[in-house]
Amino acid sequence: MGSTYSIKDLEHLTGIKAHTLRIWEQRYSIVVPQRTDTNIRYYTDEDLKTLLNVAVLIQKGWRISKVADLSRVELNKQVLDLALNDGHYPSQIARLLQATIDLDEPAFTAILDACIHEMGEDETFTKIVGGFIHQVGVLWQTDAIGVAHEHFASNLIKQKLYTALDKLPARVATAENPGYLVFLADQEMHELGLLYVHYILKAQGQPVVYLGQSVPLPYLQPLLQDEGRWKTIISIWTTHPDVDSRDAYWTQLQEMIGGTPFWVTGIGSHEWVGKGAIQDAKVYPNLRSMCLALREEKVSA
Repeated sequence: MGSTYSIKDLEHLTGIKAHTLRIWEQRYSIVVPQRTDTNIRYYTDEDLKTLLNVAVLIQKGWRISKVADLSRVELNKQVLDLALNDGHYPSQIARLLQATIDLDEPAFTAILDACIHEMGEDETFTKIVGGFIHQVGVLWQTDAIGVAHEHFASNLIKQKLYTALDKLPARVATAENPGYLVFLADQEMHELGLLYVHYILKAQGQPVVYLGQSVPLPYLQPLLQDEGRWKTIISIWTTHPDVDSRDAYWTQLQEMIGGTPFWVTGIGSHEWVGKGAIQDAKVYPNLRSMCLALREEKVSA
């Protein structure tokens, strides 16, 4: 049996309001929810894939009455045509999500390879992969996909990112040319978002030192002794530090970094209002907003 979803899960994943989904169910039978023994509505993987495609066409300006007339096969074909012929970002992202739900590595790889061939690596990673990472994060946070699905997609994208990163020139961070220090906290293993940040920075020609997963704070100490070397320090908190330890973690880190700006995102940083949280630290609501800020900082530099 595949995953199951509540109507609120579908709202988060497709961007279609729950109220609108209920209306569409009643008028057009776009999807038909199943019910548990206790009469609680739930939706299947097939329902999610259908609604992802519906959302793509609605964003493209289709009327729901016209979309409702399409069979599942016709719906898939319309989204595929958008992806192949128009380079339509939401349709590409929807197809990647469907391949992730199905654990379909050939389809997933073919979609990415086609995007890279047609759009180039930079546009593929900034427009397609960036949006996909955001959506996968929502899926994982809402338990709509399990760890296996998240790892499946993450590892395939990592392969592409590593290849792209190898092609970009590296620059050394110095006091004369400050750079970014990028790392995950000790025991934090969710690396995909941070690797994407690494790509964004390196593609912009920024000096960046990427430390990757599970970096204990004492290991940072030697790197932080060179005054003026770091423009910004960046991390993503998903499972570590946890809610109970993040204030103590930040107090220790803040002493080490002095006045160097610290940027953080991830579900572990949500609703963080502890000691020192608003001093020297910038908390972003999601990876997308952090990467947008990085690009804007580059433009204004």
